[in-house]
Order: sequence, then structure tokens, then C-alpha cells
Amino acid sequence: MNMKKLSAAVVVMLGLGVSAAQADDGSLNFTGEVTTSSCSVVADSTVVPVTFDSYSAATINSVAPGLTSAALQKPFSIKLENCPEGVSVAKIKLDGKTSGIVPTVFVGNSTARYVGVMISDAETGAVITPKAFGNDKAIIAGNNTLDYLVGLTKTSDSNAVEGTIDVPVTFTMSYE
Repeated sequence: MNMKKLSAAVVVMLGLGVSAAQADDGSLNFTGEVTTSSCSVVADSTVVPVTFDSYSAATINSVAPGLTSAALQKPFSIKLENCPEGVSVAKIKLDGKTSGIVPTVFVGNSTARYVGVMISDAETGAVITPKAFGNDKAIIAGNNTLDYLVGLTKTSDSNAVEGTIDVPVTFTMSYE
């Protein structure tokens, strides 16, 4: 009789062990995206130094805040290579410290006061809005050169005060 009770207890314990190993059904859902390859930024375009000539404060004060003139602009380019077939648009996003008064003007480590820079498309003259992808440029498979202008401007109604200009701006490219 003890043996029967022991056998029954072992069967019950084995049943408990099996039920502890069981779990609810579930599912896994893996998502992702496959994209075309993108263009490469040519090495000499990853750091683009633009040096302005010396300008008098009076010359800079001749433009309204957030505006520039041809005399205060310098051209620069970003070169792309190995753009694949199927990629037809390049967009740029510019990041850096912007003026609290004129949001399209970048400011930085300058000792010149009330002076900043604004970046525009060299073909259309359209000012590029900071911190957002835009300025769609049509590109072709292979190599492309994207041309821009950087111009000095005032950051407020205050008159520009002489000093050095040092405004770092980073860029990110996006392709469609």
C-alpha cells in the first residue's frame, strides 16, 4: 500500500513538473527596411573651410537681419560620388547654433558681435532652413556637385561689431 501511495505521489509530482514547463503561445514579428545604397560624400567635401575676406562693420550693417548681398557671399560645394541608379534627389540638413532672433542665421564662436551666416542654394538663392532636411537637389547616377552660398548677415537690428567670425555648421545628406 505504501508503494501505491508513493507511485501516485511520483506521478503527481511529474505532472507538476511538466505543467511548469508549459507556456502561453506567442508570436515574433521582425521588421526592417531594405534600401538602395546611397551616394558617398567626397573626402574633401566632409570638411569645407570657407574663409571670408575682411569686411567693415558698416558693410555688414548695410543689410537687414537675415538678409545678405552678393558682396557678402562666398560659394562652396559638396561633392557626391558613386550615386547609384534609382537615387534621384539629395537633401541637406544643416545643424549648428542659430540666432534666437533670426532662425535661419547660424552663429557660433565669433568675437564679432551681431554677425552670423546664412546658407542658400547657389542656383535658386533659396535660404536653407536649419535643422530640417530640405533643399531638394536633382542628382544623377555617378558623381554630382551641389553648389551653395554662405553669406554674412546681421543677427539682429543691433549694429555689427568688429571681431573674428567662427561659425561651425555640420551637414547631413539624405537621398531618395
